[in-house]
Amino acid sequence: MSGNKSIKVQVKKDHISKQTKSQPIQALAEIIWNALDADATKVEVLFKENPTEGLGIEQIILRDNGHGMTYQEADQLFSSLGGSWKAQRRVSQQQQRFLHGQEGKGRFKAFALGRIVEWYVNYKENDQFYAFNIQGRADDIDQFFLSELTRPDVKKTGVDVIISELHKQFKLLDADYAIEKLAPVFALYLSNYPGIIISVAGQKLQIETLISRRDSYQLQPIQFEGKEYAYEMEIIEWNQLNEKEIHFCNAQGLPLYRHEKSINGVSAYSFTAYIKSEHISELHNAGNLEMFEWEPSLQSVLKNAESVIKQHFLQRRIDDSCHILQKWKEEKVYPYENEPGTTVEDAERKVFDIVALNINESLPAFDKADNKTKTFQFRMLRQSIEKSPEDLQTIIKEVLNLPSEKQQELVELLQETSLSSIITASRLVADRLKFLAGLEEIIFSPDTRNTLKERSQLHRILAKNTWIFGDAFSLAVDDKSLTQVLKKHADAHGIKAVIDEPVKRIDGTVGIVDLMLTRSIPRNHSDEREHLVVELKQPKVAIGSKEISQIKSYAFAVAEDERFRTLKSKWNFWVISNDYDSYAKRERSQKGYSDGVIYQSDHTDETDITIWIKTWSEIISECKHRMEFLKSHLDYNIDANDGLKYLKDKYAEYTKGVLDHIV
Repeated sequence: MSGNKSIKVQVKKDHISKQTKSQPIQALAEIIWNALDADATKVEVLFKENPTEGLGIEQIILRDNGHGMTYQEADQLFSSLGGSWKAQRRVSQQQQRFLHGQEGKGRFKAFALGRIVEWYVNYKENDQFYAFNIQGRADDIDQFFLSELTRPDVKKTGVDVIISELHKQFKLLDADYAIEKLAPVFALYLSNYPGIIISVAGQKLQIETLISRRDSYQLQPIQFEGKEYAYEMEIIEWNQLNEKEIHFCNAQGLPLYRHEKSINGVSAYSFTAYIKSEHISELHNAGNLEMFEWEPSLQSVLKNAESVIKQHFLQRRIDDSCHILQKWKEEKVYPYENEPGTTVEDAERKVFDIVALNINESLPAFDKADNKTKTFQFRMLRQSIEKSPEDLQTIIKEVLNLPSEKQQELVELLQETSLSSIITASRLVADRLKFLAGLEEIIFSPDTRNTLKERSQLHRILAKNTWIFGDAFSLAVDDKSLTQVLKKHADAHGIKAVIDEPVKRIDGTVGIVDLMLTRSIPRNHSDEREHLVVELKQPKVAIGSKEISQIKSYAFAVAEDERFRTLKSKWNFWVISNDYDSYAKRERSQKGYSDGVIYQSDHTDETDITIWIKTWSEIISECKHRMEFLKSHLDYNIDANDGLKYLKDKYAEYTKGVLDHIV
């Protein structure tokens, strides 16, 4: 190449070689992006066949009508990796279109397709037209050859990229395949700039005919390095393509990374999901986007996006099958008459529709069954959904006899969407609200509080519902001695302690603790535990000096026994009843203590202990407050009778003689 100038890339050869590693379609897309960033309105991808029959395609040619690059820019750009003029801009020079690339690495991707790459450049400067060419070889990747500058006869601008000595006969050399793979990459860009034409072997990339539907969703924002980033996602469904993929994009929707992962439950649809955020651009610029498996902030985004995608196609499936649902309603086999009135009812209805439609699709015999059989089966399905989504999974696997692949897809779909979670949460909240209503009634009603027994009834019910004292606590000791409390304290720290002497109160007696609950302390204290010791009193008993002395004796036994001091723990002691006397009122109103606290160890004590007087009205009020948000969103309205019936049905053995009047 006499007369040509040699350009040496000022980067190590092995580092440049890494930039040439790319999937064929990605490499082709990068060259097209370079053309679009140079304000091209027309980009042609052409395939030149070898004149010898049977040898296939010998060259890939990409031709654009962009502004090209100047002779001086070429010298600078090809002598370095990076340093692109685009790094200093966000929009193109002439058309002010959003830029895809900013790093100057795209030109090296062409070597993923062939050994020799040539750039034939035409550009305009000061009303004069110029031309030159550049050539590079994959086996000498750190050196390019720049031709002399000429004045061409043809007055035009643009770049022809010619790739020769192809590494193989790629799939993308089939125009239909190339169109199918390029469409998701350029869909949003071509939608934003409809005047642009991209063609492959004369076949135009017609996005408007390929897209069947577009939907946009706001995703949850994320915090990254002290800054909040907004996220949104656009889902495009395709008419003819067979795609199911996710693209991470910059805020303008230009794809920067294709995520290859299958999503369960969307097999019936062809789509591309575009996740957009400035955060993605920053990760891309820092070189961290392709390593997203190790980036926690992106993992939460992906999880959120996958959930939204599944919800989207669940609803699409139901919408597409409206005629089947309508047929069942007309046959009067559909088990719902009225429209759903609450969030929970809506979730239950959607789960029913999804499962029923899958049964109808997978079991041809079902549609041929008589209406009486369908009515019975649908009623059983509805009851299973309302009772528990977990039972529904058993029915799907063991009763419905669906194909194994369909079973797995359906079970995973129901597990991973929020519908089952809504139903499960609703059952939990409903049961807890009923429990609180019933507990409040039997504790405060004159008809029940005087007959309710503390140890054999109230105690036993609460031992099965320790969430009332806080969801993070778990039951450790139930009606056991202080010695057992010490053992559980050691167990909580993973220590197998040999306890050869019982724990005794100051007066030498062995105390029996009603309930002991324990939990880990959050906020970077994984080696610490918090214990809650509860002393229950019969509702008719007002807390006074006797009850206060008892709870203090338990607390001080812990404080005085050196075996409790060796492990980091926080201890809370509660004595609970409906009311307290004037002595207790003064005790729980001491200056410097929180309301209800009657003793607090100071920082010099080796054991952290707090003693409380609590009333049932305070505890029930705190529980109701914790669930108020869920209650309002799930539209529950529980009265006292609902609660009493729940207690009688659930805890019949512990409410005998107390709730016999409840039907």
